[in-house]
Amino acid sequence: MERGVSPTLRLWQLAESLRGHRERMELTIEQAAARLKPHSPRWSRSKLQRVETRSYAPQPAEVEHLAAVYEVSADETAVLVQMAREARLKGWWQSSALPKLAQTIVGLEQAATTVREFALALVPGLLQTSDYARALMSTNAPTTPIEVLENQIAARMTRQHVLTANDPLSYEVILSEAVLHCPVGGSRVMRGQLERLLELSARPNISIQMLPFTAGAHPGMEGAFAIITLPDLAHDVGYVEGPAGSIYLEEQDDVRRCTMHFAVLSSLALSPAESAERISTTLERYQ
Repeated sequence: MERGVSPTLRLWQLAESLRGHRERMELTIEQAAARLKPHSPRWSRSKLQRVETRSYAPQPAEVEHLAAVYEVSADETAVLVQMAREARLKGWWQSSALPKLAQTIVGLEQAATTVREFALALVPGLLQTSDYARALMSTNAPTTPIEVLENQIAARMTRQHVLTANDPLSYEVILSEAVLHCPVGGSRVMRGQLERLLELSARPNISIQMLPFTAGAHPGMEGAFAIITLPDLAHDVGYVEGPAGSIYLEEQDDVRRCTMHFAVLSSLALSPAESAERISTTLERYQ
């Protein structure tokens, strides 16, 4: 299975490129919007801001307007226009049962070269079995109709194809030991989930480390997070998810802090081989 083009990534790349061209011209958003008015009266400060914050995927013709104002070469304009076309396509995750809040992170995973993730209490979605996911979703949203629930689970399983594609995602994950001892769904479900972790840990593109209780205080106590490396994007992206929604960290200092925290956690965690042994030992509890 090939991962293909991700419209989500194209939208991020396009927004970053257009913002970079505006800054190169030393134009404020207000000034750029004023220069765009002759091309179309529909241009405004708020519309340009939505383009740069990825809230709106511009039409190819609108990208040509922006390229003209920013004095972009013909060759690069063609590249930007193609990005716009691809950004307006629909990925499977945008027309599936995935909740809207989850669609962006899944779209980025489809294109990412590397994801580094720390999980404090739960097995991450990319590693979950369908039974584990069902137990979680049923607990978090007990009134969800069964057909909706099953469609959401199927979408989560499809999401995991990035780990087994012909050009698979490089996935480095650190799990707090607490993840192993919280019996989500009961013994049968946990047995299947830990077996799945052992199976995936044997893949060359996946590294699973366990952070033991004996590590004591550590940076991950503040919460779970991920760091996403995307092709042709100037910076990594931090990601934090919680009850209030998803937060993407793009400021250099914020991403650097996440990267440093991950490095510290990795140094405190067991090696992948020791982690597999710890998972195997814990698996015996659920027999």
